[in-house]
Amino acid sequence: MEEPGTPRLRDPLMVLAALAMALIWGVNALTNRDPLWFWPWLNAQAAEIRITTGGREVAFVPGTSGYDRLNAALNQALSGFNLEGYEPQIGLSEATLAEYRHGSQSLVLWVRYDPPVQIHTAFFFPRADLLIIPLQGPHAELRPVFGALHGVIRLGALRLRDRRMLEEAVREVLP
Repeated sequence: MEEPGTPRLRDPLMVLAALAMALIWGVNALTNRDPLWFWPWLNAQAAEIRITTGGREVAFVPGTSGYDRLNAALNQALSGFNLEGYEPQIGLSEATLAEYRHGSQSLVLWVRYDPPVQIHTAFFFPRADLLIIPLQGPHAELRPVFGALHGVIRLGALRLRDRRMLEEAVREVLP
């Protein structure tokens, strides 16, 4: 039996740990505008997935051949455990966008969502209705995911740890 008046260290440490966890959650929830920032899975249905390569464009919408394979690879690639970091200073110029659309060495995924999608991450990456993912071409070596909302492409990009699942899916579906 415990003697009365003996201080118990466990109780204040548990309260302190709970407060620290609440503070971490709150700061990330407010800065990301996403209360589920810690949720590591994405399960979104893209309205359209376009692939531009060598100056040509191939579009996939729900129900077309290859769409399900691409959408599943996107959900896997954009899930939290595959998000490695955030590059705050990287952006897309008009020249880079033109290279993505018409360049002979570019291979880019343009993924539209309606309604906009929230990728749950501890990095600052607000909702987006367009994701631009270069697999070859400018910036591709950084494995970035650029986001846009209502036609405005934001500065900064998420960085993928592994994009092989996207590259394999693209190879499978391109004619």
